[in-house]
Amino acid sequence: MALSNKQLLPVSIGIAVQAAVLVLLNAFIPKLTGGMDLMWVSFQAWAVYFLAGCTPMGGVKAWIGYLTGIIASVAIIEIMKPLGIQPVFGMNIAMALAVFIVVIPAIMTENLKNFVPALFIGSGAFFASMGAGVEAAKTAECACSCAPYFYAARAVLVYCLVGQIFGWVTVVCRVRYEGSLAK
Repeated sequence: MALSNKQLLPVSIGIAVQAAVLVLLNAFIPKLTGGMDLMWVSFQAWAVYFLAGCTPMGGVKAWIGYLTGIIASVAIIEIMKPLGIQPVFGMNIAMALAVFIVVIPAIMTENLKNFVPALFIGSGAFFASMGAGVEAAKTAECACSCAPYFYAARAVLVYCLVGQIFGWVTVVCRVRYEGSLAK
């Protein structure tokens, strides 16, 4: 249903309230993520909820897409390590080879009903958060080599879940509002 500006204003205000609530809730979310503040992932995942079809099942598929993106990212990093190929003209040949190797099966997960756009977005979020994951592992004095992966993955997935919940709330509220306009 196309809304007039007057009808769209309450929707805009409602979403603005939700966004403000998310910002306020972010005072507590890092307590679940080893101190990592990745609020941007929630906003990103909120949008991905809409791309995944605006349904709870779409939200689950998006979250699983983020998870498989994280798994693909860890595979890329682990494949790069033993290659030991030095950059050539500033190009990371080891990463290019690892990406090539991992992307083929990652795309093939589409046949398993994986939401591949979320896989790529989740992978990017994971790589972007790895520096914070390393710091979180140091702060926790965790010497396990997989600790940065765990911290980064946990933070991305928690914030992704929060974003999916906000997406769901947005859709529920908008459907109810538009239903009230039809009466």
